[in-house]
Formats: sequence, C-alpha cells, structure tokens
Amino acid sequence: MALVFSPQVRANAPQVADSIAKDFEATKKKLEEAELKQRQVLSALYQLNKKIKKLVTEKGELSQQRAFLEINVRNLTQKVADLDQRSKSQRALLAERLRAIYKLGGPSVARFLFSSSSSASLERNLKILGIVAARDLELIKNYSRDLQDLQNKRKMLASKLENLKSVETRIVAQEKQMRREQELKGKILDGIRKSKLFAMNKIHGLREKSLQYNIEDAGLFDLLFKPSFADQKGALPQPLQGVITQKFGLMKGTEHPYTLSHKGIFISAAKGSPIKTVFEGRVSYVGELPGFGTTLIVDHGDHYYSVYSHAQEVKVNTGDEVTQAQVIASVGESADDGHPGLYFEIRHFSEPYDPQQWMKGL
Repeated sequence: MALVFSPQVRANAPQVADSIAKDFEATKKKLEEAELKQRQVLSALYQLNKKIKKLVTEKGELSQQRAFLEINVRNLTQKVADLDQRSKSQRALLAERLRAIYKLGGPSVARFLFSSSSSASLERNLKILGIVAARDLELIKNYSRDLQDLQNKRKMLASKLENLKSVETRIVAQEKQMRREQELKGKILDGIRKSKLFAMNKIHGLREKSLQYNIEDAGLFDLLFKPSFADQKGALPQPLQGVITQKFGLMKGTEHPYTLSHKGIFISAAKGSPIKTVFEGRVSYVGELPGFGTTLIVDHGDHYYSVYSHAQEVKVNTGDEVTQAQVIASVGESADDGHPGLYFEIRHFSEPYDPQQWMKGL
C-alpha cells in the first residue's frame, strides 16, 4: 500500500531532504573520523604488542642468565667453604707440628740434628726440617691465595646477579606499564567501534527516513543509496580470470630462507587478458612504479583503493570515472620473472587487506 502524506508534509519535503542530506554528510564525516582514529589506535596497539613481545623475550633471557649465575654463585660458595676448611686443617696440622717441636725442646732438636754421624747427615736433617716447614708454609699460602681468588669471583658474580635482578625488575615494571597502556587503548578502541556502529545505524536510519518521506530528490537518493565499498566485502568480482599463484601475507621463499611480506596477490593469466575494475570509482593514478610496471589505482571512496600492476594497453586516464567490471587495461608481464599476470591489492587508507577475503568465490 502506498504511503499517503499531508500537503504540509509534501510541501516540507525539500527542507526535509536538505536536512537529511546534511545530517547524512555530518554522520559520514564522523564515521570517517572514527575509522581514522581506530586505525591510529590499532597501529599504536600493534607497536605496543611488539614492544611487549620484545620485553617478554628479554625477560626470559635474563631469567635464564640469572638462574645460571645463581648456580655458579652456589658452586663458588661451596668451593670457598671447602677450601677454607682445608686451609684451617692445614693450619691446625702446622700448629700441631710446632707444638710437638716445642715439647721436644731445644736439646732434643739439637740431639736430632747433631746425632748425625757426618756433616752430610747433618745437612740432610736440616734440609728435612726446612723442606717440611717450607712446604707447610707454601701450602697455606696457596690455600690463602686460592681462597682469595674464589672470594673475588664470588663477589663479581654476586654483583652481576644483583645487576641482572635490577634489570629484570625494571623490565617487569615496563611490561606492567605497557599492559596498562594496552588495556587503556583497548577500551578506547571499544569506544571508537561503538561510535562507528552508532554512525552506521544512523546512516541506515536516514535512508529509511528518506523513503518514509517519499522524497524524489535524485541527488539525495544517490547520496543515501549509493553502495559503499566497505559493504561489498566478500562480494566483489575478480579483476581477472586466472589462477592465484601468490597469496597475501607472510610467505617463506622456496629458493631462499627469507620470509617475505606480500601486500597483495598475483593472478597468473595469459598475456593480453582483460583487467576489470572490482568496484566503481575514480582513477587516481596511472603510471610506472619500480618493480610493478604499469600500475593503475582506483579510488572507491571512503579511503578504499584497488591497485592493478603489470598492466599494458591502458584504456583509462587519471581522473576518469569507472564502473564495476569495466575493462581498464590488459595483462602484461611481471618485471621480476617475465611471468604474465596481474598483481592486485586492496587498501584502506594505507593498510593492505587480503583481496581473497573481499572477492566472491575465493
């Protein structure tokens, strides 16, 4: 059943249309601002996550070093105790010998020395006493020297251990601070997403409102009902009929050990095959890019772009308006290996998205 409006409503239709259009533009601007803020917060969160990951790695390495030093300190402490005990035992043995000599008294020692039948025997007995005393004394000196070295090493390791604990404490504090900042930015991100959802709901409401007022302003209908690129996720046509031979994301090379980041996909196809736009928009760039050959960029509005590289026989110019599935060029050859095909990207602002998630049938 058709809606019936009073003459006053029909008379006010132009004013209502103008109000809806202004409200729509303001809401769309808010949505774009929220999108930009969301990207900034996501970028900050990405950097925070990298820093936290690095801190966690450092903390793990420090923990291992600390455990190793603690074991060494314990071992040195035990060695110091053992050497100290041996030094004490040697000192006690020397003291016992001195007491024995003292008990013998001077005459007894003299009798031991001079009871020799010859001067050679006397010299030998003197050497025996000298050697015994010198060896005891040298042994004690060695024990004392080794003991001092071990104590110095223990002090040095203990100092390193304290420094490690200090660094570890600082890293833990930094990690806690970053976790708090991460949580705060997460709350901000939730707020931005709610603002975006509110703006999108309001835009849908404005569209319904324009229908309720039966407004026949073609310009307003174009503004309100023009499809957006963001709404087409998963439903875009392929820019080229072919086989995807290079996917989006991190890929490890087959001929080298390096991991490369692919910000788009490569679709292999016969040279000269038609390249078509995936959505309506305006051509914002046509030209040569190092490593990508002839490249076309189409602006789809709301800061969404599609990129077509390794093209030839370009059929459009910068500034041209294009429709969905319009042929804009044909397939050329990759500058890397001469393989025919299309390198294709989808970007929002400067962020690359996986094209396969946006195209139907993939």
